[in-house]
Amino acid sequence: MKNEWDEYAQNWDIDPSVSLYANKVFTQLNRIVDIKEKTILDFGCGTGALTQLMSPIADNITAIDPSSEMIKKLAQKKLKNVATISDYLSENLILQYPALNNQFDIIVASSVCGFVPEYEVTLGLLKSLLKNDGLFVQWDWLSEEDNATTGLTELRVKNAFEAIDFNIKELSSPFIMQSEKGSMPVLMAVGENAVKN
Repeated sequence: MKNEWDEYAQNWDIDPSVSLYANKVFTQLNRIVDIKEKTILDFGCGTGALTQLMSPIADNITAIDPSSEMIKKLAQKKLKNVATISDYLSENLILQYPALNNQFDIIVASSVCGFVPEYEVTLGLLKSLLKNDGLFVQWDWLSEEDNATTGLTELRVKNAFEAIDFNIKELSSPFIMQSEKGSMPVLMAVGENAVKN
């Protein structure tokens, strides 16, 4: 099935803003957690700009994206510890792929959650894939309004995290991306799958 993001895959990696964004995200990820020898899910991995940075350090990575063309580009990088899945995350997909039942130490979602039609539902599915005390880390465009076409508001993310009992470790705007359209602040949210006593 053709995906709207397929048409971007061919030139995605040559866009300098893609690698700049991935490097800024990677810096923030390393600030909050040691990924050495961790099992990671890269949700909405695209062509794997962030996956490629994590691969030399992490134990293994499962990279998922609904764009088959983006996944093809990632697969061409031949990262030995990376398994790829081209599909939308759903309960059926989780049942179909044993790698998703791996109970991840860390799940990252870089510039993807703001584009997911059912953010809160997807967040619940992602939480179910985390180990106890595992971390979910997302980066998205910071929006001022809930009805914006791109991005998420801090309040929406906070409410979604609280609704599924994520322990909010951080909710911040750690960096700003510059483009010809102006400044675009990035929202970072870190949730822990805390064990209830």
